[in-house]
Amino acid sequence: MAADRATARSCVDCLGWVVLNQRGACAGCRRWRQHYRERGTCPRCRHERLLNSDGLCRSCLQAIRLLDDAEWALGIDGAPPRDLQLTVGVYHDRADSARQLSRADGAGPRTSEVWNLRLKQQRAGAEQPPAVLEPGVWGQIPLFTIPRTLTADTVRAVAGRPVPGWEKAQTVLEEIAAEQGLSRGNRYRKAALLRLALAVRAAEGTRLMPEVLLRDLPACRNTTRLVLQRAGLLAFEPEALRLLPASRRPPRTVVGRVPRCRSPRSCADCQAWMTSGQYGSRCTPCRHWREKLARGTCARCHRQELPLRKGRCRGCRPYRLLDGAQPATIRYTQLLIDVAVGGSGPSPTIPLDEPSRADLPPAPAHTAAGQEQLFAIRRDWTRLLPRLQGRNTAELVLSGTAARLVEDFSRVLHERQSPSHNSNIRTLSILLYWCGAQAAISERDIHDLARTGPDLKAKTVCQFLRDRGILLQDPDLHRDVDLTWIDTALAALPENLADEVGQWVKVLRSRGRHEGEVRSYDAIRPYLASLQPVLTTWTEAGVLSLREVTRQHVEAAVDGYAGRARRQLALALGSLFRTLKRERVVFRDPAQHLRVGNPTGIPKPVPSDLLASALQQTKTPLGRLVLVLAAVHAVPVHELRTILTCDLDLARGTLVIHRGLRRHTLYLEELTHQIAADWLDYRHRRWPASTNPRLLVS
Repeated sequence: MAADRATARSCVDCLGWVVLNQRGACAGCRRWRQHYRERGTCPRCRHERLLNSDGLCRSCLQAIRLLDDAEWALGIDGAPPRDLQLTVGVYHDRADSARQLSRADGAGPRTSEVWNLRLKQQRAGAEQPPAVLEPGVWGQIPLFTIPRTLTADTVRAVAGRPVPGWEKAQTVLEEIAAEQGLSRGNRYRKAALLRLALAVRAAEGTRLMPEVLLRDLPACRNTTRLVLQRAGLLAFEPEALRLLPASRRPPRTVVGRVPRCRSPRSCADCQAWMTSGQYGSRCTPCRHWREKLARGTCARCHRQELPLRKGRCRGCRPYRLLDGAQPATIRYTQLLIDVAVGGSGPSPTIPLDEPSRADLPPAPAHTAAGQEQLFAIRRDWTRLLPRLQGRNTAELVLSGTAARLVEDFSRVLHERQSPSHNSNIRTLSILLYWCGAQAAISERDIHDLARTGPDLKAKTVCQFLRDRGILLQDPDLHRDVDLTWIDTALAALPENLADEVGQWVKVLRSRGRHEGEVRSYDAIRPYLASLQPVLTTWTEAGVLSLREVTRQHVEAAVDGYAGRARRQLALALGSLFRTLKRERVVFRDPAQHLRVGNPTGIPKPVPSDLLASALQQTKTPLGRLVLVLAAVHAVPVHELRTILTCDLDLARGTLVIHRGLRRHTLYLEELTHQIAADWLDYRHRRWPASTNPRLLVS
């Protein structure tokens, strides 16, 4: 049965929305079940959950650390209950672990000290009023300005606060009040708003207050501007700004770039809630739609300027089948949460009705205990599995013995912490439902069933049934792999040739006329693998028996190889003909006295008289160095090209040659040392600005 596609739904334990695949609980709750099995009412959230040794559920432990709930972290008596926030997880999220609290009476006294400090800070912060217009750093240029909402409460909060520049501004205010003849009450009101403007100036950290900040004042903007201008506390503007009332104020231009929001928010097109960490006002699928599709008015939700596909926006397209079957005047759209489901492709359509499931296929009559099969016929599981698709294993009706076997198997998997628990349980349940638990189950049937679906396993099920003594093993499944390969290779040869080579294999297995050392099949296979291309060549040349092979055939076969391959083939041919002659299958041994090693031997050094004559005839420094390295030190041509200038060390008299991952060091004698020094001198004079790292250049 094909695996169901992962879908986003609520966890049965923590009620958080996560992506689940054939499971009712999220990964964190499944691990929580393995450690804690006591169920009770959590005192913090008042829900019936699985509780740990602290008496708290998993969701409350996460909330305590996320919200810094010091009262419940310390277990203070009288702490009021808390409500839980609905959480939304993502696919394979590993941030859902809930660690146990470390309190003073346990193993973590230092952790309790931290929670006590947080509790004091929270209580102190609750007693103090929130800070209003805290002074900033003087002279620091802000990245961007934020519009402030200044009200009468703000005026009262800064009324008794000393603000920089108040003495100078107060003197100017008294002069303006005398000039305009302001009353005592009006003068007091303007003084309070002037103090508020100076508090805004101190919060911005600017020596000269920008005139645009006066728009945030609730009243008396023109008088405040005049006072600050005469006092020298207002920044110069080429043109005076119009300080409009708040009701007729134009949209304010924010200086600088506003950072993009990364908190959970709604998509501007499909209106689905996006998870935190994403940039922009639209989800990723909607951005792709805007890049590829034309915009218009949706025929279903009637929203404008949206990318459309066949007249519908992305949020309304999944409802095309539902709208066609159930026409309605008012059509609503389900609120969505945009989480990754680990797959790609278009959004699935909403089904009209839940398709009715067919009845379970009736299981055949189970074989009784001790009853043997008259004919061994392999089962065809491909017809049964489609009828069980989408069904839970709990729907399969099992006998008492079969149900106990499944429970024992589940307990064994839990003890082993098997990662494929569900796949193994499903495989065993289908087997016991169809075959029963009275008679032994064929191992071949288990492997055939596992090949029909990716969510079915065979190895662990076979081990469990073998331990219970109800597995009928199949010898073909346990046959040696090397023996199978040898039989396949012999079957490809002519009959006479295959019999002779098969006799050689039997002798190596100590089943010949004389008793000998038993060779394993994995040791015989490399010899036969080296002989296989030679035997194929002889068969194509018309050789039907090893008795027809001559010395010329053997030497021609070996001459085509060199090095280790030649040695392996020569040893295999010698063993083959020597064994068959001893078994009286062939009359002579054509591989006798066959040289195993390299026939060319070790290169001989160049005589000194020939080397001296060659050096006299070579006129260039490059040719003399190449001649010495090849004739004296036997450096091959392909290694001459790879020598670098840094590999030559004249001070130490060495030359390093890299051979793969190994390094071979040549110790230069006087002749080679002098010729290498002459070449470096010539190269420097000939190409003084060369950056070529190679030693030999032309």
